[in-house]
Amino acid sequence: MPRRNVLLVLGLLCFFVASAASVGWAQGVGKIAGRVVDASTGEPLAFANVVVLGSTLGAMALEDGSFVINRVPVGIHSVRAMMMGYDTVTRTDVAVDAGRTTTVEFPLNAKIVATLDEIRVKGERIGIDFESSTTKHVLESKELTTLPVDSFQEAIALRSGVVAQGGQLHFRGGRTGEVLYMVDGIPVRDPLVGGVVDLATLALSESEILLGGLDAKYGNAQSGIVNIVTKEGGNTFSGEIRYLTDDFGARDKTYNNYDRISIGFGGPFFLRGMTYFLSFEGTYEDTYLKTPEKRSRYRILDFISLGDRQSNESKFQTKLSYKIGRNYKLTAEYVQNHSLHDNYLHMWSRDGYVSVISDTATSGEIDLLHGAWSWYPVDSTYLPYNPAEHTPNYLNEFRQFKMVWTHTVSPNLFYTAKLSNHSYYMLGSVLDKKPWEYEVRYPEYWYNWIDGDVEPFYVTHGDYPSYQERRTKVWTLMGDLTGKHRGHTFQSGFEATYNDMRFLSIRYPERVNSQGLYGAFRSDYHYFNPEGAFYVQDRWEHEGMVLNIGLRYDVFSVGDQIDISEVAERVKDQISPRVGIAYPISDRDVLSFHYGRYYQIPDRRFIFEDRRSSSAVIVRGNPNLSNETTISYQAAVQHMFSSTVFGQFSVYYKDIFGLLSAQETVVADSPNEVLVYVNQDYASTRGFEVSLRKRFSHNFGGELSYTFGLATGVASDPEQLTRTPFLYLPIAEQPLDWDQRHTVSASLYLSVPDQWSVSFVWRYGTGFPYTPVGRNQREQDPALINSERLPSTTTLDVQAEKHYRIWGQHLTVFLQGMNLLNAKNIFLLQPSNWPLAPYGDIHDYVIYYTETGRAGGAYNAGDVNNDGVDDYFPVNDPRVWHEGTLIRMGIGIRF
Repeated sequence: MPRRNVLLVLGLLCFFVASAASVGWAQGVGKIAGRVVDASTGEPLAFANVVVLGSTLGAMALEDGSFVINRVPVGIHSVRAMMMGYDTVTRTDVAVDAGRTTTVEFPLNAKIVATLDEIRVKGERIGIDFESSTTKHVLESKELTTLPVDSFQEAIALRSGVVAQGGQLHFRGGRTGEVLYMVDGIPVRDPLVGGVVDLATLALSESEILLGGLDAKYGNAQSGIVNIVTKEGGNTFSGEIRYLTDDFGARDKTYNNYDRISIGFGGPFFLRGMTYFLSFEGTYEDTYLKTPEKRSRYRILDFISLGDRQSNESKFQTKLSYKIGRNYKLTAEYVQNHSLHDNYLHMWSRDGYVSVISDTATSGEIDLLHGAWSWYPVDSTYLPYNPAEHTPNYLNEFRQFKMVWTHTVSPNLFYTAKLSNHSYYMLGSVLDKKPWEYEVRYPEYWYNWIDGDVEPFYVTHGDYPSYQERRTKVWTLMGDLTGKHRGHTFQSGFEATYNDMRFLSIRYPERVNSQGLYGAFRSDYHYFNPEGAFYVQDRWEHEGMVLNIGLRYDVFSVGDQIDISEVAERVKDQISPRVGIAYPISDRDVLSFHYGRYYQIPDRRFIFEDRRSSSAVIVRGNPNLSNETTISYQAAVQHMFSSTVFGQFSVYYKDIFGLLSAQETVVADSPNEVLVYVNQDYASTRGFEVSLRKRFSHNFGGELSYTFGLATGVASDPEQLTRTPFLYLPIAEQPLDWDQRHTVSASLYLSVPDQWSVSFVWRYGTGFPYTPVGRNQREQDPALINSERLPSTTTLDVQAEKHYRIWGQHLTVFLQGMNLLNAKNIFLLQPSNWPLAPYGDIHDYVIYYTETGRAGGAYNAGDVNNDGVDDYFPVNDPRVWHEGTLIRMGIGIRF
């Protein structure tokens, strides 16, 4: 049997065995049904609570007073009915028989309460879901402040089924762009290039991470969903301020010059039923990949240093909620993120001096000739040159405004309407220059025109040859209707989206192309396109079994800007079915199975990448691309070990096809074959996940996650053929770049509430694959793709907190230690060294690692020792490694 099918067969075998066993177990359960009424009038008491004592089973009475409690074990039980304003009634002789329904009536007597003390209710999420066939994790807001993590992305990476590789997250072996991020149920994604949304830490109420078994309301995502729920203000004013830094008072006593200030507060606002919440987070640091770029700084009070840093991020969010009446609610929210940063490029990191002389012999005009480089000025001709100041600074902005209307028509029927507008802006330029202002032509950055030499690796003059500007606007209208009738929970909804996308990308902007425009490779376009979806979903509960069945219809149009002669179908649509079964084996166990067919529209750049014959682009877009498709199978078991310990075990298999690749194609407007994006690649993933969670009690809590996964496919990204010449085109599946077979993460939280707490996070992962490359290798054998493995990785992070009560406020002092063991983990074996030096190879770092087993990068320095073999000179590129040990301290106050 092929190895790719082994896990699927084992998973299905486990499912059918468990299903067969459940038949026997199901014979030991029955139902309790009845009505709760007013003893004097006989009127039904809607919303009364009925519970089986000594268990977690219970139900709430409907409008007619009726209730049904499923999955009650056979035997004699005590059942209690409760309603505010009425005496509690307990039946101690309720007999339950296997497969039968026991009827119990509860007449309650009204009571008069003379005084009512204040009651504080603290709700906790149930540990397992008896009705859903979705595999999910919930990330609560408290975890983002008590765990040693920088963002909710890092916290997500701790969950089973998630692999972090090269700063990207992969859900169940899928490509990084296959995860859809949502804010309060509204999709938030740049349709042009994808990406994720990040909000202020104190703005998050919780995040729901869906890995498999997606219901029909979720679309345009092949691997998973992350739904972020933002906070709302409460009935009283409250808030929190947190400050975190790694600056311990002196220049040599800081790590990354890191400072983060977080503010969040909210409460009632003007009108009755109206609340607000506002948050801000500013993060400023030089990062561990420090560049030598000079930045303006100024000081206040001689010890507070302010000014630009290598990375400057600010996140602002405000939310207004208005409960107009008992059944109506309106929320409005505005989010704005801003960041300015520059990337570390190792070839552009050597700060020094270069000899510069004037020359008029060639053109008659005064030209500047650049010569030798030096760490210090050898003579008056040597001028300072800081390459990092000649690399792009990247400005990114995100804005979103959304409104959500919720109307509860009756206890069994409600609907929501959502309207959103979000926009993205990105600018990447050198020293805020326009394309025609860039200096020096490629490949002159390494040339010594005075002595006739060539630098083998580090640049000596010129501007980094890249300019980008991108603007995207997205309008979204959504509606959902949810109703309950007997054993059915029905949901339907629609989604309509309109995208406005403008993109300008220029490589080698100092050059002029045949059309008289700046840029040797230039992509410049502005497109619009509409798309939408409609879905229906039914959750039917019958005899203890829950059937989740749904159907989703998606439609997409490329718009009307592309000539009809180039488009086979201007409008594309598809239908995707979803079927799931959840079967409660007992009041502590749920068995589930799910089948789903998921489609995803390719990022629009793959469709619209400049189509004009006058444009020189590396790969041309294709308006005839089909949606990428994933067929997913999943079996899972949830088990409640105790009231505070829960487990989730799942096995999955995904067949993925229609993935994007680049292929040389004959086009009508070019005499030569050009690279065009096509739906050609395929992949498959399979794995097993374990998640054990201990809810905080008895002064400790924690979580243990384990994932065994295999991710194989033809290619790891669409541009693989543009970088690697092959002996023959790959046709067999090989391990993908993120194919990490075993991952383990464990978090432990120890605390004496309001006194102190300590949290530990430990992560381990087996090595990622890489492709060995030999020197002077002209073509790659596809059979050797990702045939070797890097070393495993491990980290240990700790956060300790001490709590104080000062003037009635909660004060927290905390210390954070990241990578305490200073493990040297490989982050990225071969980071980009574009543009390539004249005698360089795009695989130089991998060649060096293949030959020596040493990471960190090297360049070919030629035959230095005259032994007839070229020598590689190590460069110790810090981008190859994860960050080492980092210590931060902070203070927080809750009010």
